[in-house]
This record gives sequence, C-alpha cells and structure tokens, in this order.
Amino acid sequence: MIRDRKAFILGMLMIVSFWCIYAYMMSPSFGNGRNGLEFADDMFNAISKGSTVAIVEGEAKKAEKWQGTTIEVNIKAKTTEEADRWAAQYRTIEGVDVVVNQEKMELKGDLGNIYATIAQDSLAMYNNQGGALQDKYGNDPREVTYNWYSSSKELSAALDRQENFKESAAIQGLQRKIIEPSYNYYGVETMHVKDHKGVMTFMLVFYMIYTLWYGFAIYYLCQGFGITMSKQAKKAEA
Repeated sequence: MIRDRKAFILGMLMIVSFWCIYAYMMSPSFGNGRNGLEFADDMFNAISKGSTVAIVEGEAKKAEKWQGTTIEVNIKAKTTEEADRWAAQYRTIEGVDVVVNQEKMELKGDLGNIYATIAQDSLAMYNNQGGALQDKYGNDPREVTYNWYSSSKELSAALDRQENFKESAAIQGLQRKIIEPSYNYYGVETMHVKDHKGVMTFMLVFYMIYTLWYGFAIYYLCQGFGITMSKQAKKAEA
C-alpha cells in the first residue's frame, strides 16, 4: 500500500528514467556499433596506452648502451618448432650467429643489436604497424612478438646463470617496458588525457550522478511504501 504518494511518484520517475538511460547506454549508438560501456572501455584503454608512450620510447633508446657488448648463451625452447621460429627471427639480426639443435639454440652476437631489433619490432606493434612485421617475417605480428618475449625470457635466465646480471636486467626491462606493452596494446588507439579533458570529466561526473540517482530512486520508493529506518525509542526505567 502506498503511504506517501508524492515520494512514490518521484521514486518511480527516477527509476524509470534510470532504466531508460541504461537502455540507451546498452544500445549500439556510440560509434562502430559500440554501446556506452564499450565506448568507455575503449577510451580508458586508449588513454592508458597514451600514458605509457614515454616509458616505451625511453626504454627503446637504451639499445645504444649495449652496443659492442657480445653475449654467447645457450637457451632452450619448449619444442623443436618453437626453437626454429626463434632462430628464424634472430638470424635477421646483423652479426648474430645461431645454431639450433632440436629444442636447444646457441646464440652469439652483439647485445645492442639484439636489443635494438626487438625494440624496433615491438615499437612497430605498439604503433599498430603489425603489417611491417608480417612483411619482415612472413608471420602473424602477435606471434612474432610472442617469440621475442618467450626467447628473451630464456635469454635473461641464461645470462643470470653466467652471472651477467646487468645484461640480464636490461633484457628484463625490455620485456616489461616494451615487449609486453606492445603486445597488450596492439590495435588500441593512443589517446592523451590532455586532449580529452571534456569527455573524461563528463564521464566521471555522469558516473557519480547516475549512481546517486539510482540510490535516491530506491529511497523515495521505499518512503512511498512507508518503509523507513528509525531508531527505536528507549524505554524509560521505572
């Protein structure tokens, strides 16, 4: 039974408008067949990518530091086929010698050249230029990047075993700050907060108001039905 007609009508208007807005947000009305959640997700991903640009590009410049540093390691792939894929990519690097024996691979060459090649390929992926890797290696760009990641992981471990810890740390930095972001952000547009202040502010303010809107709608509906919360009066002692 409705006890407060005014509060009930207000609550109904608010809850109906809430679901109407929700229905619009779930419709493919935000470009490229996306709904509102997909639009927001794409934007936040793009802005997240934009925040890593300086890190990725800065790490790529460190290749010069390792020019002239020769490494010679033995690494092991999971399968013979994987070792062959690794070898095919490392053989494209100037001055690198590769010998494959089943799933094992002997690698000798200039660390600076190795670092620079992996960084350049990863930057191409990061900048959504996967076609360049497809043309270079004749393979899917994601697989090329994964091959760099998995092989460099083994390379870092081999350098640790040789107690070449500085060289190993450089490879680990290459993985975390260049290879991983390039793989994860491939296909994502790059955006910066400074260029989308209006949209970002609107989305954050809208989220806050929309959440409160639903809360007050429930509150007024409950008030309309006479459902309220109040402290129980204390009984007076005799």
